[in-house]
Amino acid sequence: MQSLYLVDSSIYVFRGWFSLPDSLVNQDGQSNNALIGFSDFVYHFLHNEKPKHIVFTFDESLKHSARKTIYPEYKANRAPAPEELKRQFQWCRDWIRALGISQIASDQHEADDLIGSLAEIHRSENCNIIILTADKDLAQLIKPRDLWWSFATGQQLNYRALIKKFGVRPEQIADQLAIAGDKVDNIPGIPGVGMAIAGRLLTKFETLSNLRENLQNVKLMKFRGSERIMKLLIEHQAILDISAQLTPINCQIDTMKNVEINKHRVDRAALMEMMQYQNMGESRQQKWLQLIQSKT
Repeated sequence: MQSLYLVDSSIYVFRGWFSLPDSLVNQDGQSNNALIGFSDFVYHFLHNEKPKHIVFTFDESLKHSARKTIYPEYKANRAPAPEELKRQFQWCRDWIRALGISQIASDQHEADDLIGSLAEIHRSENCNIIILTADKDLAQLIKPRDLWWSFATGQQLNYRALIKKFGVRPEQIADQLAIAGDKVDNIPGIPGVGMAIAGRLLTKFETLSNLRENLQNVKLMKFRGSERIMKLLIEHQAILDISAQLTPINCQIDTMKNVEINKHRVDRAALMEMMQYQNMGESRQQKWLQLIQSKT
């Protein structure tokens, strides 16, 4: 069985940005803490896992967003990335490119959608999907042989573990988020309905569409406040019209068929130049050289 590793890179860039001091600088005095943290993550991952098939996905500013068209307030709660962070995102992409690994981003689609489409294209009886992330949204992509993996915390959740965590099957998580909302992405939900109640509703009715066709039956469910929840669902159905279009990941981006998933030769000269320019230090350089020489 082969594994295709799909990396939600932004999580690990932001982790470096927030966890390492901005006193870390390159030869031009520019902060490079996000790059240092990201490259350390990449080193440990490659050293430990030795993946043969891997793609790193990145988010970038979108010229057009289907979700923004549906709901202009989508992710409007997020402040724009400062220029020094945008610069480091590009350095992280350059780093992956020098390692001979595919790195992709789109000005039309979010990284989640790129990951979803790659998973849909390559998943087979001979290839399972391992998604490196800390984002609950991506759990909806996991199939029985796949894995959701928060590398930084070591948490690995398979299909069954995700059912235990969310109270619903992974393929129901998009509907669960549509009902409960998602503050991280500024997706509206039914007021007073959280993930646990949304999970109970989907356990009973299976899908959001079936729930909406049977709203009058919610009051018959055996949990405290079921009649109140029914009234909230009826009163705020317009919210579901919006959120149900925002939470599913798009797994049908055809251009992802052209993405190379195999590793290629490391551009050692480019990597050495970057390490020196970014003041990575002798210890980090030696570790990377050993990794490159081992053909990991």
